[in-house]
Amino acid sequence: MHLQTLLIVFVLSFACGQDRRIIPKLNPGCDNCGKSTTLLYIRADGSQDTVHQLWDFTRGMPTIIYVISKLNTSLTINWRFNEPMEFKLSEKPLYSFAVSIDKLTEYNDIENNGYIDNRCPQRALSLRDMEWTRGNTVLDNTEAMVHMRGKFGEENQHGVIDMKLDLLPFKDYAVDLPHLIHTANSTLVDVSLVNLTSSPDYNASRFALHFTIVSTDANNENMSYSMRKSLDDEHTPGVFEIFEIRTPKSSRSDDGGFIQFRPVSYTEQERSVSSSTNAYISNFTWTTIPKTSTLRMFYEEFEKANLLVQDMFISFGLPGDGFYRQHNYTSWSFTIGYGIPPVESFSLFVIIIISIGLGVPILLALSGITFVIVRRCKQRNPPTRFTDDE
Repeated sequence: MHLQTLLIVFVLSFACGQDRRIIPKLNPGCDNCGKSTTLLYIRADGSQDTVHQLWDFTRGMPTIIYVISKLNTSLTINWRFNEPMEFKLSEKPLYSFAVSIDKLTEYNDIENNGYIDNRCPQRALSLRDMEWTRGNTVLDNTEAMVHMRGKFGEENQHGVIDMKLDLLPFKDYAVDLPHLIHTANSTLVDVSLVNLTSSPDYNASRFALHFTIVSTDANNENMSYSMRKSLDDEHTPGVFEIFEIRTPKSSRSDDGGFIQFRPVSYTEQERSVSSSTNAYISNFTWTTIPKTSTLRMFYEEFEKANLLVQDMFISFGLPGDGFYRQHNYTSWSFTIGYGIPPVESFSLFVIIIISIGLGVPILLALSGITFVIVRRCKQRNPPTRFTDDE
């Protein structure tokens, strides 16, 4: 009986491929924080290092911070009322990087290109005053997940931004399109722009997310992004490309930070091929960390010469799609992680289909060749007939 139990546990552990032991905590160290305050701290212990993650919504701007450290390193957060004011690591981190969505930019796409550029009239909306409400939350050793809904503090700006952040301690494909790969070293992020108010003087209104990205690389280096072709479109029909944003260390040694996404977004809540549209990435520019942000609080004591800060836009749309007002809805997903970005592989189902597709013609060809060879052998060596005269 004990042997059977151990075998079942081994099989399940192998199937799930759990790579890290995660310990999630909500608002650690803040005794007075209520439902309107959300800072998730996830400690993920591996065999050689620990990945600390912070998911912060306390200062309006959604922020994800990664810290890679030795196994025994601890992270302490000191609070002032409902805002984190100090982050203390017991040992110097091995590496750190972070992303923050600090602005939502509305742009008038008068040339109907879909993407944002400097020629488009623009209006930036700071997310500093966003009011976030926490929804469904899962915090245990098998998953860390939170749903957040943000409303604008400005009276003339309506609509909401919905976000879902999800961490699983094993490798798998996301349930929803575009079925991105998430691992124990990465977090899946879904962003939805719902019923946003468009400027009355913009006839071709679209929205873009403005990202600030920070990493502990030399401040004169550059983030990089590349597009690679995936093996097939099994998980995202019609989309064969994958974009990867990588920190300088990741580009050099596969040991830094990355953001991974497919260039597709969706204009309906039920994601499908028919509701898909394009997602675009802009070039990177050097910038500074936003004031009064959790990013600034966290990286305040880091050496500035080894702190790279850049920003970029992710915009959405297709020429002739009716702009944002056509559906008043846009959703997009990305993963942020540490280490080597995951690569797709053929599923067992696809391997079986390919095997059948290749195997049947080969089997038929071999059968035909065998039949011809046997027939020719019979013609060359006809059977001897014996008669009574012989």
